[in-house]
Amino acid sequence: MLIPGIDAGNSRFKYAVADEAGNPKLITNRFGESFTPSAVFFTSDGSTIVGTEALNAGFAEPQRLVTNWKRAMGTDTALYIDDNGKEYFAMDILAILLADAKESIETKTDQVVNEAVITVPANYSDLQKQQTIDAASKVGIKAILLPHEPTAAALGNKLHDRNNCTALVYDLGGGTFDVTVVRSRGNVFTIIATGGDSNIGGRDFNDRISEKLLDEFEVKNSFRPQKDQDPIFYQEMTQRIEQLKISLSIQNQSQIVLSCQGKQLQMTITRQQFDSWVMDLAVKTMAKTNQVIKDKNLDISQIDEVYAVGGGAMMPIIIEQLEELTGKKVSRRCEPHVAAALGAVFAGRLEYKRKNEPYPNGDVVLPAPDYILHEILSHSVGVLVLDENGNDICNEILAKDTPVPSIQTKLFKLSEPDQMAVTIKILQGENGQDADSCQPLGHFELEGLPARPDMIGRIEVTFSLDNNGILTARARDNASGKTAEMEINYEISANSDANQVDAA
Repeated sequence: MLIPGIDAGNSRFKYAVADEAGNPKLITNRFGESFTPSAVFFTSDGSTIVGTEALNAGFAEPQRLVTNWKRAMGTDTALYIDDNGKEYFAMDILAILLADAKESIETKTDQVVNEAVITVPANYSDLQKQQTIDAASKVGIKAILLPHEPTAAALGNKLHDRNNCTALVYDLGGGTFDVTVVRSRGNVFTIIATGGDSNIGGRDFNDRISEKLLDEFEVKNSFRPQKDQDPIFYQEMTQRIEQLKISLSIQNQSQIVLSCQGKQLQMTITRQQFDSWVMDLAVKTMAKTNQVIKDKNLDISQIDEVYAVGGGAMMPIIIEQLEELTGKKVSRRCEPHVAAALGAVFAGRLEYKRKNEPYPNGDVVLPAPDYILHEILSHSVGVLVLDENGNDICNEILAKDTPVPSIQTKLFKLSEPDQMAVTIKILQGENGQDADSCQPLGHFELEGLPARPDMIGRIEVTFSLDNNGILTARARDNASGKTAEMEINYEISANSDANQVDAA
């Protein structure tokens, strides 16, 4: 049995396992490729094709190809509807990709894979994390840990081997952007700040380049290709843009050729021109990076090392902007696009150590690493309460940056005299934030309460956060001892006519 690290990227899947000495190593997929494109093609007979083959099949029938799935995690957006009307959501696409990963790893290692460590963006909500766990379970994989991608990347860069070092991890993936500050002190590895933007990633840079190329094509040929009418052109343009980004990372100019309806665009693009097209996006990520540092009352001068990870971080404009912001050279000790997969393996070993269980690695058991990892919550969660003016707001129980795992309890009073039932509505949001602008995570009922005219604080709400940041909520009426508990079921909305708790 092996416990692989899987970097489940929006653009690429990468796999790693531990060698006999416990060091992480990348493995290729069953076709010998160093990564698997995160693409799924649905055939007319109901089967699926994954990876490079899916992209190739998509040239002929692009309407059957699904890519860029990651931002749809946790939403009710259908990414594909098959010929029988069955809808496929992001969680289903992830499950298909994980099934392919499991097959590839088992084929290449001749070992069974029942468990895995799967990386997720640092700004993933509880719902998105739970759907990741469910997708893995659907294909026979127990996700023992969901380390944040920048945390895994820091481990992949072997920050834990550097004493007294504070590192900034800038992670620009295909669909999301994360930034994390990590501190290594002795054998303790602590996340001290994290943030990001789930609405910016490498695909946004690609979209910007697409618009510029379409503009140029239209100027030269007097018409603009349309995605519904020229799908193959758009497929080819996507691949040409990826090749362009790679070329411009090692040379100052590159050629691009696009053809549609017998017309052609042949263009030389310089690195300077490319940078001017995407500069505002790069600056936006730098502003977020600076904000994360300042929000923890840190100074740039306190950063000892800088890691740029994720496929998007390979663009020269990102490296230049990051070095200008931090005043430090970006570390080259690990390839940006593989760091998270390598670190995920080490995170798995640390998780087995936390559980005090032997770590199986094929035919041997590896010793526990001499390190401790402290992760933090990337967003605040609380319950809906009534403020002094009767408005629905979020009352924070677990604040952003709370250590994981964690247990916190708060006491609340009921909203009306003689109230005999209460609905506990759980929200992802900041303290005092209007409830309508928070993300509802679920609700449960505490019923059969003894009627009392007084309005004292008596409802005790406890949030328990496990090592993956998955939440369990428990409510207890101190007057009667009545209790209710739920693991968050992540409803899109949580409405009830029962009375609410009030701010204590």
